Amino acid sequence: MTLSVFDEKSIYGADYYLAGSKNEFLILEDREGRRKHYIDCMSAYASVNFGHCNPDIAPFRELRSDIAACFYPKEAEQYAQWLLGKLKAPGYELLFQVGGSMAVSTALSIGQRVREGKIAYLKGSFHGLGLDALAVTNVHKNFALQQTSLLGELEKHCIEIEPGQTDIPWETISTFIYEPVQGANGYIPLPEKWLTDTAAEARRHGVVVVSDEIQCGFYRHGHLSVSCHLGIEADVYLFSKSMTNGLYPFSAVVYRGSLKESIPGSLFLAHTFQTSSLGCFAAMAVAEYIDASRPEELCGEIEALIREHFPFELPLLRDVHLTGPTLSFEVEGVSGKSIVQQCLERGILIFTGGPAGQRIRFAPPLTIEKTNLVYAIKQLADVLTHAGAVHTL
Repeated sequence: MTLSVFDEKSIYGADYYLAGSKNEFLILEDREGRRKHYIDCMSAYASVNFGHCNPDIAPFRELRSDIAACFYPKEAEQYAQWLLGKLKAPGYELLFQVGGSMAVSTALSIGQRVREGKIAYLKGSFHGLGLDALAVTNVHKNFALQQTSLLGELEKHCIEIEPGQTDIPWETISTFIYEPVQGANGYIPLPEKWLTDTAAEARRHGVVVVSDEIQCGFYRHGHLSVSCHLGIEADVYLFSKSMTNGLYPFSAVVYRGSLKESIPGSLFLAHTFQTSSLGCFAAMAVAEYIDASRPEELCGEIEALIREHFPFELPLLRDVHLTGPTLSFEVEGVSGKSIVQQCLERGILIFTGGPAGQRIRFAPPLTIEKTNLVYAIKQLADVLTHAGAVHTL
């Protein structure tokens, strides 16, 4: 074994190679060379909401450029105009970054430059694996390789609050960061009224509000931006993952332009791959695909089929959430890992979530064939029904 074990493949209980992918299907090959098709109902942690190898999102067929320091292709400006238009965010600007953790790091840095104080984050949050992003992360932190004594120094500048908490010392806080739907925590939506009121209260106190939609955005839960759908006016919005449909680790930091007035001096936020043409091409290809397709309708169709075929009435199910085309729940007395591995045996890929991996996340790509979606739901339902019978015995 030469590949590192510092990843999450162990949840499936076996080693596989990725031999191919198309739309909702992954072709996995075991160590003996045997191949099997699996229905991907986790969408690569929400990185391929629009399907694997989507033929309508193919930005690299005729490359005109690859990368050059300081210079973006025209698609960068086109994409910025497209995204800000979709968000209905006049007066905002877009800074490209490489990957979600770097987007979070940039947002926190903006907040610290604008206002001194601590960074407030929520219990149940996951914001990335960079040291600063991990310092404002609550879920799965103990599993992270980056959980070291160095991280402890950063954590002194952070404050954890509970969803629903109202006694928040805003006068001591610089930045408030949240996920509208908590991803690693198991696709749990935050209480809408509390979140809306809390974000508004933070802004009234001059706190920089950051909406981290790296995993929950781009229609994973029915909307391009969950915060915008809720009417929350954040100072910074973060996007990544399905922003390029998984084709390139690109991210967007969309920030209120007026924040620049509080950041004096000449600053540079450039990284080697920040100006990569590949990221701009991929993001623009997704934008064009969204404009030419009907993502909201697809979300509604998937949600309706889940409502129709999933056994919500099973007595062992706990804390069930259906947020657009995405389902999550816990199974009383049964480990999430056990459910995942039983589904794997049936050719269905789902994943766990929550502090102890007790939740199940079911998140098919929006482009999944409806017959395959129904088949996957019924297989999951049968696993859960059997788990209930075994638990009863």
